[in-house]
Amino acid sequence: MKSSSTTTLEQYRRDIARCVRCGACSTVCPSFLADRRESRSPRGRMALIEAVLDGKLRVSDVYRDRLATCTGCMACESACASGVPFSTIIQAAKEQAVQEAGPGIIAGLVSAALKRPLLMRSLAWLTPVALHYGKGSVRGRKTGQGEKRKRQQQGTGTKGRGARGKVAFFPGCAVSYFQPDIGDAATVVLEALGYEVIVPDGLKCCGRPYLSLGDRAAAEDLARKNADALSTLDVDAVVTACASCGLTFKKEYPALLTPSGREQVRVLDIHEFLNGKVAGLDLQPVKARVTWHDPCHLGRGQGLAQIARDVLRSVPGIEFVEMKDPAQCCGFGGVMRVSHPSLSSTIGEKKARDVSATQASLVVTGCPGCRMQIADALRHAGTEASVVHTVQVIEAALREAGQGGRGDAGTGRQEIDREE
Repeated sequence: MKSSSTTTLEQYRRDIARCVRCGACSTVCPSFLADRRESRSPRGRMALIEAVLDGKLRVSDVYRDRLATCTGCMACESACASGVPFSTIIQAAKEQAVQEAGPGIIAGLVSAALKRPLLMRSLAWLTPVALHYGKGSVRGRKTGQGEKRKRQQQGTGTKGRGARGKVAFFPGCAVSYFQPDIGDAATVVLEALGYEVIVPDGLKCCGRPYLSLGDRAAAEDLARKNADALSTLDVDAVVTACASCGLTFKKEYPALLTPSGREQVRVLDIHEFLNGKVAGLDLQPVKARVTWHDPCHLGRGQGLAQIARDVLRSVPGIEFVEMKDPAQCCGFGGVMRVSHPSLSSTIGEKKARDVSATQASLVVTGCPGCRMQIADALRHAGTEASVVHTVQVIEAALREAGQGGRGDAGTGRQEIDREE
């Protein structure tokens, strides 16, 4: 099935020609720095794509490999003086490769699983195998909020204290299937601020994995379904705690939804929503040495690096220390982690070294994918620092102050001190 807005590489020929092969992008590209293969640098990918455009190169397995090993971190775009839209061009190249040669085996399996939510849920225990992680790196701690989440997912929600307003929470695949404790913490924090929280019926994957696979038609279909589910809600905001989901709504949905005529839904990252609000909460100190990792899709993608830090620093008691290169990609790369685990792990090793150098006991980030990747990298490095989402730090402070609503003020502190 062809997408109604199929992109073609030809329309990006002038953008590709703007790459002068200076190599500035290579100094920040995580996949190139991992193995120093020129064909895995952004300029190398542009040369390959141009060769395909000119008919000098066919869509081979090697060509598709070089497209697939782009982590999507966008660091190359920040470093490029010529303003080459690398990520947009690579996305178009992936889509054209799928149109010409079909999906690969791994892409087909990932796509099939994502299209079947019941299968994803039942096979979630296999995730460590698929992602080549240790079990403790993937599964978030169970928090006893299952019944509340079940009610929310049925669209009924729960009343927040103070009736300040109503928000819809978009969990995304990673929170729904692998990191439910992030969603639970987000709910606790939002309710403590006085909001009723619902998870609407009919929500699907945001579509980013399909874009990574080059399946634009599937991404468009999911965008339309999510737009239908969210656009009619009577809420003050739609909020997500996944940086990749947030970027997809902001950057990709305008293009994916344009042909359909559907209203484009504005989704806020939870750091955006919490900015300036956390000060109104009664928080007890969380005494920990903390460092922050910038998710690529939160910092470079959405421009929220400083806002995320401001929200984190609003929690009293933490000793904040910046790691070296906090915005350097951790190597998760979504689907890339499934198809190229060795390359992903090599990239993650540097992040683990940078974390270890801070001597922080707690690594905080704003992306469930980054959380899994960093936790696994630290495990392999023998570093005992825990990895959590910002909302989990706020939740721990709330529960110390008796506002968490779970009746055990010590549990929150234990989760922050040592994640399993």
